[in-house]
Amino acid sequence: MKKILIGLTLLSSVAFAAEQDADFDSLGGNKILLERAQALAPEQNVSIVQNRLVPRTHRVEIAPEFSGTFGGDTYSRTRGIGMNVNYHFNPRWSVGLKYNYSFNDLTPEGKAAMDRAYADYAKDPANPDVPYPELDYPKSETFALVNWYPFYGKVSLLDKAVAHFDFYFLAGTGQVQLKSGSTGSYTGGAGVGFWVNKNFSTRMEMRYQNYKAQSFEGDKNMDLAVASLQMGWML
Repeated sequence: MKKILIGLTLLSSVAFAAEQDADFDSLGGNKILLERAQALAPEQNVSIVQNRLVPRTHRVEIAPEFSGTFGGDTYSRTRGIGMNVNYHFNPRWSVGLKYNYSFNDLTPEGKAAMDRAYADYAKDPANPDVPYPELDYPKSETFALVNWYPFYGKVSLLDKAVAHFDFYFLAGTGQVQLKSGSTGSYTGGAGVGFWVNKNFSTRMEMRYQNYKAQSFEGDKNMDLAVASLQMGWML
């Protein structure tokens, strides 16, 4: 009798285990879950995010960019195309040079002010009463920069791929070439870069920039927000 009871118990255990296997299989397969569990190394879990896709120590990165400005002169808006060259000492720090060539357009306010001044001049060229708006627009800019990358992470894209990214801060000083001449400038901001592969990345950057433009009433303080999109290539 005891042998029969033991046999029935074993059979019921096997049947329960088979049922559990079927449940796990419906969720993707218990074999896969087991393999993942066996692959875990608890002593390495804390540092897994440090396994960077791209080694950057003593490497040079070039990054063309397109930028646009907000704020500053109410009569004009500036866009630019340029190039960044960064030398990475290690994964945390790099120094670089930024050069941008500027394109300028009138804002709706600037166009309206220009039209009013032209209409007034057309009525009485000898004695115009409405002045043309002052436009001391930028032609180009050059900066020396320091970049700090304190945060590095990975994002799962629908369980199909893993995107590696860096969040960084930057600060720098340089020169802006205006219509009136050259003037000093400083900048600071932050950005995030996503690595497409071991050489190619995309960056979105936002920075504050300040310089002084010339006007009839004296120096005019210009406070700008500059947004840029960059595409970097690691050499």
